[in-house]
Amino acid sequence: MPDALVTPRIAIIFNPIAGRRRRLTLEDVCDRLTARGWAIDLRPTGARGDAERMAREIADLPKESRPDLLAVAGGDGTIGEAINGLSTAAAGLPVAIIPMGTANVLAAEIGLAVNPEAIAAAIDARQSQAIYIGRTNGRAFTLMAGVGVDAHVVADLDVALKRRIGKGAYVWGAFKQLFRFGFPIYRVSIDNQPPIEAASIIVAKGRFYGGRHVVAPKARLADPSFQICLFERKGVFHMLRYALALGLGRLPKAFGYSILEGREVTITGPEGDPVQGDGDILGHLPARITVAPVPVQLVMPIRR
Repeated sequence: MPDALVTPRIAIIFNPIAGRRRRLTLEDVCDRLTARGWAIDLRPTGARGDAERMAREIADLPKESRPDLLAVAGGDGTIGEAINGLSTAAAGLPVAIIPMGTANVLAAEIGLAVNPEAIAAAIDARQSQAIYIGRTNGRAFTLMAGVGVDAHVVADLDVALKRRIGKGAYVWGAFKQLFRFGFPIYRVSIDNQPPIEAASIIVAKGRFYGGRHVVAPKARLADPSFQICLFERKGVFHMLRYALALGLGRLPKAFGYSILEGREVTITGPEGDPVQGDGDILGHLPARITVAPVPVQLVMPIRR
């Protein structure tokens, strides 16, 4: 148990231009932590890449100067950016999330309610679990990496529209891909086995996608392995069929959809095709995706 006589310190990386409701959530969490005796170091971002840089700066501090906990207030993309800033030197630094994004998939994955009291209580308890993140071509992701339709949706996403209508921007982006996507064939090799062909691929560390839509029921953040989800059929009809099955919670049992397990994944296809991770573009094909050898200590919600 932490020493009650020592003031715990937390550094919070956050986006200052988030919507008013989200800023109020952060302020509420900070007030509750202050009431619990925490010293808070707020670090606002100003541009893309700042969350990664700030996390790296905190991780590289001498242990005696490092905060007791690092928190990231934002969406899954911001959290992923900060995770990229952590080094193996900070393997013991617990990381908490203050979900303020569009989908908050990581919060759903660990069962954290988007509620200031639940978030502050989880941080104050400092009960963490080791989770294994993925890496693709040198970039880290927490939840998933994908190629195919979803990566093209992310690559062409209208950011201004996302700020206005949230998840609807992804729906609109997927609709546009009906008329743009060429449906090439991708080849995926799992743990050095012969390649398998697929129309789209999601390499999952967690169960959920785009909120609480299940794509990989057996995926667990704490497992040092991936669930590799293969969309085997291509074309507009099958794209719509997969989308409907996802919305109805039936995707894992859909015809032409299969899930394999592995620790190392190599994907080839059209050279330069985008690879998305946690809703951001992490790189381009060809891609080699591996499990990071050193886990991240993620603060978990209090179980009632």
